[in-house]
Amino acid sequence: MNSLTKILIGTGVVLTGGYLFRMSRTSANLEIEANSEILSLKVSGLTVRINAKIKNPTDGTLKIKYPFLKLIFKGETLGSSQVIDKDITIPKFGEVNIEGIIINIPLTGIFSIAMDLLKALKTNEGVKVSVKVITTIYTTFSTLPYETEIEQVLRASKTSK
Repeated sequence: MNSLTKILIGTGVVLTGGYLFRMSRTSANLEIEANSEILSLKVSGLTVRINAKIKNPTDGTLKIKYPFLKLIFKGETLGSSQVIDKDITIPKFGEVNIEGIIINIPLTGIFSIAMDLLKALKTNEGVKVSVKVITTIYTTFSTLPYETEIEQVLRASKTSK
């Protein structure tokens, strides 16, 4: 192997390593805010609406998969959103709003929070839950899994039925 080949290989390794390091920092800086509300409580179950704001505070444009959400109460998954095969582009130093992510919780899932939920609906105090966000960040060379958990206080909306 001649010197030019070694230099080219070394340069490629350094550039690729720098890019991957920058992308790992970018994914660490990705920030997600969410707000949730109870849309309806019926005999069939509970319907929750979650709006998410995904922020990219870095100088690189990000492309992610539409987030998959799980609603968690006291360590137990109550329900989850649909899996949607859609890519979302977040501009550098920008943000994207995703509104109306619906999670349907069947009646059996409500039993674990029934007393807390009824109290919350009467007083509009709210029930503490976690929203687990699962997505994939696309890079030029690969994909990076991304997960975060956001604490929420679940309340009935003013228009809930």
